[in-house]
Amino acid sequence: MKSLFGICLASSLCLCLITTGCGESGQNDPRSAVDSFSTAYFNWRFKDAVPCVTPQSEKWLRFAASQVVEEDIDSLRAKKYAADITVDDLSNIDDSTVIATLTVKDYLAMDTIGAAPHRVTKRQFHIPIRLIDGYWRVHLSRLP
Repeated sequence: MKSLFGICLASSLCLCLITTGCGESGQNDPRSAVDSFSTAYFNWRFKDAVPCVTPQSEKWLRFAASQVVEEDIDSLRAKKYAADITVDDLSNIDDSTVIATLTVKDYLAMDTIGAAPHRVTKRQFHIPIRLIDGYWRVHLSRLP
């Protein structure tokens, strides 16, 4: 009986993972794409943000990840809560481009190389999202 429960639990978990995030399954809309990206990015989970961005944008996430040092990790571990992200508005530029306006509260921002990250209480961002091969992805030309 326990093994049947374990199989059911594992199957349910896999189903949840498949139907969420920026992958080819789950919701395919600009709001979901930017929300998933922002939740990962502003909580420094750069690897989790990769499926949410265009192929050209991956280099920016790799760069951000390469700049993380032990002091940054200690600062993240000391933080009690994750960053709070709210997608305020989506502005259509054309059929395949949207600009998302979002507010991020209580996050750690990277500083210059060698300096500890600093806490930002509240900041607004404008994030471009593009329709690539039928899926909405964040398109970075620089780090937010």
